[in-house]
Amino acid sequence: MRTRRWLWRWRNNPLKRRSDRAEAWAGLAAGLIMAVTAPLTGALASDAVAGNLRDQPGLHRTSAVLREDAPTTDGVSTVSDDPTVLTEVSWETADGRSRSGRAPVETGTPEGTRVQLWLDGRGMPHQPPPDATEVSVESGAAGGAVAVGTCFLVGSGAWVVRRRLDAGRDKDWEREWATVGPRWSKRD
Repeated sequence: MRTRRWLWRWRNNPLKRRSDRAEAWAGLAAGLIMAVTAPLTGALASDAVAGNLRDQPGLHRTSAVLREDAPTTDGVSTVSDDPTVLTEVSWETADGRSRSGRAPVETGTPEGTRVQLWLDGRGMPHQPPPDATEVSVESGAAGGAVAVGTCFLVGSGAWVVRRRLDAGRDKDWEREWATVGPRWSKRD
């Protein structure tokens, strides 16, 4: 029964207006556009985000020495599950100069310990690049959001088309009623 009601615009009906056919075709077009463009735009966005996350030019790994004990979070409640804290370290740049600064180090690491450090193109400490899991989760989320946004955009366009058709049907109805109404109500 529901299918019959949904497909009424496609059946032959002497009362079917031109605007009903236009609305049916607009709905079909919107559905097809969503079915094709949402996966496509989602996949393109996902690939772009994954490429940006994977390709971080200028990042390279080096070894650094802790200049102080890394603080511990024993007995302290933290907001993050990240087991690192910013600690003073020293390292050598690619051109052999010695530098020092604060970098993320595992909590509780003693002074003098060698740790791995990621440096950017200027030789400053940087967060490590995301691993494969982070890349896939973030790119998947971005692709999904873009696909949903595409569906919303196309659906909004179909809604606007329907509202315009409804407005035209209302004007037609008012014009026809202005002709027929006085005869039915026996007014001059």
